[in-house]
Amino acid sequence: MNLILFGYRGCGKTTLGRKLAAQLWKDFVDGDQAVRKVFDDRSIADIWEIDGEPAFREAEAMATVELVKRENHVIALGGGALMHPDTRKAVKDAPEAIRIYLACDPEELERRIHADAATAASRPNLTDAGGGLDEIKQVLAERDPVYREVADHVFNVTHTNPDEAARFIVAKFL
Repeated sequence: MNLILFGYRGCGKTTLGRKLAAQLWKDFVDGDQAVRKVFDDRSIADIWEIDGEPAFREAEAMATVELVKRENHVIALGGGALMHPDTRKAVKDAPEAIRIYLACDPEELERRIHADAATAASRPNLTDAGGGLDEIKQVLAERDPVYREVADHVFNVTHTNPDEAARFIVAKFL
């Protein structure tokens, strides 16, 4: 069985995914890392600048289709992965998978994103709003309904640390 985690940048997909994989004796895979390999491990910001978002999203869709075919994995998807119809279908149709949306308040997402020094250098802004709270709210307004449509479970991680979140997920969803 796979555990598929998704949500907005900064919600903790990778950190929590690694913790869950270790606890559950599963392999962990980060969707963003899988896509970066297609582009010679360049940063997502570089990929967007040089190849463009459409090329990134196509590679992300192809990578996700392959990732969800694996067995016994915890998979952390990129924040925008489910916005591509092929990715969304692959995740929805993934056999023996539990899909969890890691919801988080925009203000907390902004705090977490700005606390990560590597974010600015490695991740592109998603709108002309410049990456701040307005951008987060704007993008979440588009993504939240899609995340909820795909999710088997929605877990709000705004006020939990990764250890608490991992314990909760194991106790309630598995």
